[in-house]
Amino acid sequence: MFDRRHKLTLAALIGALMFPAGQMVAQENSTRVAWAPSYGGACADCDLRERNLSGWDISNAHYPRADLSGALLRATRAMNVNFAGAVAERTDFRQAVLDGASFNDAELLQARFDNASLLNTNLADAMLNGAKLRKSKLNGANLRRTDLSNSFAEGADFSGANVSGAIFDSARLAGAQFNNTIMIGTSFKDTALDQASFANVRLLDVDFTGATGTDSIDFSGACTDPLSRLPEGLEIGPCAPLEGAMVVELQ
Repeated sequence: MFDRRHKLTLAALIGALMFPAGQMVAQENSTRVAWAPSYGGACADCDLRERNLSGWDISNAHYPRADLSGALLRATRAMNVNFAGAVAERTDFRQAVLDGASFNDAELLQARFDNASLLNTNLADAMLNGAKLRKSKLNGANLRRTDLSNSFAEGADFSGANVSGAIFDSARLAGAQFNNTIMIGTSFKDTALDQASFANVRLLDVDFTGATGTDSIDFSGACTDPLSRLPEGLEIGPCAPLEGAMVVELQ
């Protein structure tokens, strides 16, 4: 009997030692997260600077106002993650899957999103000054009032996104696609737009002052209004009133 109890106690001790200590910490204190390859939890205001989360799956997690500066999230799956108000300066999101994630009000200065998937992502009011988004997919994303000045987004696809009030001043957008976007009060001052596409876009109060490469832009099916500052020599027809627009405004 003694030997059997001794063996059971020893087995329990070994099991406790094998249990990932970080997971117990995460359960005891919600402000500290022990990262695991498939961890999805809550960690508001966390200090995650310089952490390496590359290749992990943290989908559906909640990290509002977390500091991810300099962290590595390359090829990380972070679908529907709440990063609202986060600080992620120089963070590496290359090839990450961030579909449906929330980055509203986040500071993403010089962050790297090259070849990342940001479908239906909320980036409203975020700061992406100097960020790199080459060949990234931002279809259906919310980029209202987002600051993308001096960003590098060659070949990025913004089709179907809402870029109203967004600032792309001095950005590099060669080959970028803005087809069927919602575009009101958007600024492209001094922006490089070689071979970009604005097909089927209602250009309302859009500013192209000083933009380059405009003679190679695809504006097929686009229309504009008197408030827009179009490239010199470009002629685009006026936009017809949207059916039901007055009803929407009155509501």
